[in-house]
Amino acid sequence: MSIRCPPPASAHAQRGAIGLAGGLLLLMALFFTALVVDSGRLWMQQKQLQSIADLSAIHASRYLGCQANLQNVIQMAQQAAASNGYDGQLASNPNQVLLGRLDTVQGIRQFTADGSNQAIYVRATKEVAKSLVAGGLMGGTMILRAEAVSASDPALAVFGVGSFTTSLSSQQSALLNGLLGGMLGGPLNLDAVTYRGIAATKITLHDILAVSGQAGTLEELLNTNMQIGDLLDLIASAAGQSGAANLQAVSAMQSIAGIALKNVPIKLGDVLAVTTPDPNAAAAVALNALSLITTAAMIANGTNAISLPLTLNLASIANVTAQVTVIEPPQLSVGPAAGTGNLCTIARTAQVRAKVGVLINIPLLARIDLSLNTEVAQGSAGLRTIRQNDGVSEVEIDASPGIAALTLTNNAGTGPARVSTLLSIPVADIGLNLPIQPGGAQTLEYSVANPVESHLPQTQSVSSPVGSSLENALANSNALNVTILSVLNLGLVNNVISTIVSPLLGEIGRVLLDPLLNLLGIQVGGMDVTLDDLQYRQAKPLAM
Repeated sequence: MSIRCPPPASAHAQRGAIGLAGGLLLLMALFFTALVVDSGRLWMQQKQLQSIADLSAIHASRYLGCQANLQNVIQMAQQAAASNGYDGQLASNPNQVLLGRLDTVQGIRQFTADGSNQAIYVRATKEVAKSLVAGGLMGGTMILRAEAVSASDPALAVFGVGSFTTSLSSQQSALLNGLLGGMLGGPLNLDAVTYRGIAATKITLHDILAVSGQAGTLEELLNTNMQIGDLLDLIASAAGQSGAANLQAVSAMQSIAGIALKNVPIKLGDVLAVTTPDPNAAAAVALNALSLITTAAMIANGTNAISLPLTLNLASIANVTAQVTVIEPPQLSVGPAAGTGNLCTIARTAQVRAKVGVLINIPLLARIDLSLNTEVAQGSAGLRTIRQNDGVSEVEIDASPGIAALTLTNNAGTGPARVSTLLSIPVADIGLNLPIQPGGAQTLEYSVANPVESHLPQTQSVSSPVGSSLENALANSNALNVTILSVLNLGLVNNVISTIVSPLLGEIGRVLLDPLLNLLGIQVGGMDVTLDDLQYRQAKPLAM
């Protein structure tokens, strides 16, 4: 059996096959090129849409401050989207903007839309052609979708009422020793230089959390009950481990913590009001260590009166007692600005009552029984705006001083201050003629150049109608109302008032009232507000 092979194809036939294969190959190349172009286009459009969603969420998150309004937040998100080339409406389906919270479940962050203002969710969609090249074959359009979640990220400020600065005087340091020692239950003897070192120390909530050893989150740290001594020890440890304080300041803070004999429970959240929707946003803001310590001590002491040693430069004074009672403790605050809405980040002054009782026996002449009583109601300061203008931070804080009262009574508090003879015959009653109207609410303006840490703290004051010095106001003889009870002793009364009573009241103002109230950021009818730190952005606000 023989096998015949077909004759070889002609060259002409081979050229036709090659041409057909080449045409098919070219069509395939064109098809894959179109696929690559369309895929690249869709990828770029999806990436651009994702960027729009991310930027919209981040921008809107900066407005999740005091009582965030959904419509305002949507407006801010839409503004950012339009600025980046988006022509859709985020408020219209299938787009969406929601407010809610972030939870971490098994290491995975999840957004829950519950209307709170801890985070914002943005969904942006865009209708695009399925294919630019093969539109006739594939036809139609498709919907691209991008989602983003950003944690609340408003600009924050830390401020309080008081002026615990590095310029504390030796007179104020002696008062602080008496105040802190009396409130904590043990003796304290620190000098002005040491207090200045503590006042210059800035620590953060993150520093305190790092040394706490128990609380796992900032929210838990703020709400954990602990003894006053343990809280003060945490502050000292945070200052030491973070390197924020020198050895002398750390040792002094440890000494303050060590004298805390009172077994009083306290929360860090009682000392510092954190009004950010997400407490973690406030983790890195700087806090004044001395403000934290004194505020914590006042809260722990409650309304117990504190006796202070008082030395007056008047030789004839036989007996002087000075007592200070903090009726309501102060509170520091960190949080966002209110803008045009209701204030939510509010710091408060202490409500303070001070009483200085004096009994004077003037040999062969007279006896004076008087008590100078000062009470200043709680004032408040609320964060109104934070703006940036040409690299300068402009901050506005609305301040409202507390109503003040100054009275002169006898030591028992049952009647007016009195001058009498050594035989207890009344000669004259003495009252104060010092009208005190509270300083009106004012908006304090702060201008902070960059970097902010080099230009803070800053203190602004609401002026007092009686001026900044009670010493000068009280030493003025016109500040007294004298009711003569015996005309025969008119010369004696005039002499006693001019040479003893007026200088005595001025001395009380100089030694106690002026330095004490200045320490607490209080004036009679006015107040001091200190801006300690500003924070504009978290490092990573985008969560999902």
